[in-house]
Amino acid sequence: MIEMGSAALLRPESLDEKITLSMSISVLTISVMALILWLTGALQTPKVGPFLDKDPTIFMSFILLAAAILALKASRKVTSLVLSLMVLAIQFSGGSQPLHPQAWTVTSMIIISYSTAVILFSIERYSAAQIISYTAGTVAYALFLSEITGITETEPHFRACITSAAMMVFLAIGLLSTHPSHGVVEPLYSGRIGGYTGRMLIPIVIGSLTLTSFIVISGSSHIPFSADVFLATLNLALLIVIITFTAYKLNVVDYERIKNQRKSQRMWRFFRNVVDNLEEAVAVLDRNGEVLHSNTAMKNLELDLRRLWRENLEGKDLPQPIGTIRSGGRYFTGWAIPLDDGGIISLMDISGLVEVQEDLRSSLREKEALLRELQHRVRNNLQIITSLINIQLQDADGPVKEALLATQTRVRAMTIIQESLYSTDGYSSVHIESCISRMTEHLKSLLGAHGVGFNIRADLRLNLETAMPLCLMVNELVTNAIKHAFPEGKGEVHIEIDEGESGYHMRFADDGIGFSGEGEGTGLKLVRILVEQLEGDLKILVDEEKGGTEILVPFRELQYRERT
Repeated sequence: MIEMGSAALLRPESLDEKITLSMSISVLTISVMALILWLTGALQTPKVGPFLDKDPTIFMSFILLAAAILALKASRKVTSLVLSLMVLAIQFSGGSQPLHPQAWTVTSMIIISYSTAVILFSIERYSAAQIISYTAGTVAYALFLSEITGITETEPHFRACITSAAMMVFLAIGLLSTHPSHGVVEPLYSGRIGGYTGRMLIPIVIGSLTLTSFIVISGSSHIPFSADVFLATLNLALLIVIITFTAYKLNVVDYERIKNQRKSQRMWRFFRNVVDNLEEAVAVLDRNGEVLHSNTAMKNLELDLRRLWRENLEGKDLPQPIGTIRSGGRYFTGWAIPLDDGGIISLMDISGLVEVQEDLRSSLREKEALLRELQHRVRNNLQIITSLINIQLQDADGPVKEALLATQTRVRAMTIIQESLYSTDGYSSVHIESCISRMTEHLKSLLGAHGVGFNIRADLRLNLETAMPLCLMVNELVTNAIKHAFPEGKGEVHIEIDEGESGYHMRFADDGIGFSGEGEGTGLKLVRILVEQLEGDLKILVDEEKGGTEILVPFRELQYRERT
């Protein structure tokens, strides 16, 4: 932090930093030059002697004070405190010997006052330090004015050379600029009109008084009346000019303020008109829920805005969505946006969307009713077909009866698929594992294969375009296995359907006597047709040593094709 303060002081940006740096460097430069002149004996010459003090401790004290002021500005409080104590030590033990009243000089007293001010600044007693600096600086300015006008006191203790007086004024200015945001000088450095006016008037007043005093007192012998009267009159005229100039500057500032105020009012009216003509209903509320402003759309609504405030904004830091509310036969929704001193409620008319939503719900209910009716009719038609087959079975025997039974199982498989499709909330997919489980249970019961166990793993959903041929294919494979693979009526069948990177894979395996490969019945022909419909590939593997048959069918999910 100290390094940052030093770097900022070497590259001053603000006004107070520039003043402190320039005043301190001026004092350091003049004091070092004075010490060099003292060491070389040049102070004794008539040309230089009247302008500089003969006591070197004065210039040593000025150097230490300037360094202490720079340390204060750089936030090096310990350094500034040590330097000020060194100044006090020099003054109390140096050539001027201020401990003895007869040896006191006004220069020594001012230096001691500045050292005291530095100590007070170091312990953060800003107001006291600034008052001391201002008082000592005023005395130093009076000494400087006396020297340049030639009106000096006869008592040596109350005189100071012109160079020392000027440096003491510089030190006062530097001290008063070290902490401009604290103490009694804070108003002068503020960014408001008061600070601006003070910073403008002080150098004008000081420069004008110095110049007029010098001119009047130096030329008093040529003035036909009292110099004091003329000086007072001139200062009065100067004061009137300064007041007039200040009034002009204040009028300019006031004009800018009025212009900005009118501009702000125009912008306020513009944005208010924009908000008032919005289709959305907008209201601005204070932190207590009182309405500060509401546009025309919001005024036309019969809403309790305080209730909306309590429900959506009170104690909230983030924007909150407002649920659908009804007012005047219309529906609204929107947002409640919290602000530092209140909040904004914005509502949008969604009556049209609500009507569309209701139409969609009505259409959906109608379609659901049609689907239920379709399901009912499909189930009835399949049941009629099953009943007709049952009637034919009563008079059939031999191959005809077997063909009718196969047809009946296929019809039953289609019935199970339809029931699986309509048993769920959605009508777009079929749960394959539950569908296959129901088919196998039906076939076990129909064909009396109670000794055959089925292990099914097919926990996935497929659309109807794919599920219908897939389940019919499984139905044929299960029927064929029950009839031909287990002569003793016992065995295991594994049905697995998995999803892979390139599509789906079905594996059908039994531990029966194995597929002989002789001939190809109706069931196998139908399986090949269904595999082709699934855009798959049929592979039949037979384990000749252990027996059993494994059928592999890779396939993909078919897309819905629009019917014409």
